[in-house]
Amino acid sequence: MIGCSSFTLESQDNKHFLSRTMDFQIEMAEQILFIPRNKEIGIAHSNEETIETSYACLGMGAMEEDHPVLFDGINEKGLMGATLYFPGYAEYSENIKKNQKGISPDMVIPTVLTQASNLEEIIDLFDKKFVIINDTNPTLGLTPPLHFIFSDSSGQSLIIEPRQGGLSIIKDSIGVMTNSPDYQWHETNLRNYLSFTPNQKESIELLGKTLKPFSQGSGTFGFPGDFTPPSRFVRTAYLKNYAEKPSNELAAITLCHHILESVSIPKGIVITEHGASDFTCYSAYMCSETLSYYFSTYGNQRIRKISLSESLKNEKEFKNFPIVNEEDILELN
Repeated sequence: MIGCSSFTLESQDNKHFLSRTMDFQIEMAEQILFIPRNKEIGIAHSNEETIETSYACLGMGAMEEDHPVLFDGINEKGLMGATLYFPGYAEYSENIKKNQKGISPDMVIPTVLTQASNLEEIIDLFDKKFVIINDTNPTLGLTPPLHFIFSDSSGQSLIIEPRQGGLSIIKDSIGVMTNSPDYQWHETNLRNYLSFTPNQKESIELLGKTLKPFSQGSGTFGFPGDFTPPSRFVRTAYLKNYAEKPSNELAAITLCHHILESVSIPKGIVITEHGASDFTCYSAYMCSETLSYYFSTYGNQRIRKISLSESLKNEKEFKNFPIVNEEDILELN
């Protein structure tokens, strides 16, 4: 796994969005999982710690016995979150303090979304109640190295990175995240790209000749086009900054889809050291105000939507919504 790209966005009508790609070696887009309120759920693989859910939520995920796993999602208060790969940098706690509960890294998203209603409450949860522990996922046979991005209707974002010495909680990010290195490295690296602009370069005089740029796009000549996390971070940040601000939710989802397509990975383009193909299994786009979860998959690029409607929020049991990954072609004749 090389691991995903994510960013936040705001529309002109003051709606707020969190989007992400999921890049992995196996299919991850199999079902949307709904988690109801007032349910006891497990939060760690290696112990019997449980919590009672306070808020309903849904997202892409799977149910492992009584352990719901969400890769990303949104809750009924409009809090949105996603988990991304963080190899070589993630370090988890070996000790749980008194009155704290240990969470497996892959269960952070469902734990937070069922317990917190906004970003400030997330900070309070990790300060007083929860600690992310070094806990092996039995299916993967390893402890996945992960970091996390959250956003809500304030439009702000919160990046959480488990590091040596404790959690790094970043409140003032630009709302973009990919993978290793850590967030601060990526933000510093943006200084290498200050010359990039959507504007056309001007002609210059050189040795008695007037040299003009080739066609359009000369302001981005040399822009990083590879699929490494630093390059994906730069492309996502640039597009988020310069893209025309969308007027409404539909325009925002369309823009989010276009931005993520710039970092999406076709099968066969990135091969791991074990010979497996990393690819973008799915892209997800969430709206805080309408409690909507949109997604498109590798096998079906049609954008689909599921919302935390009043009827769904009041469901008492877990629900899953299977995903069809066959392309949906509109035939015109």
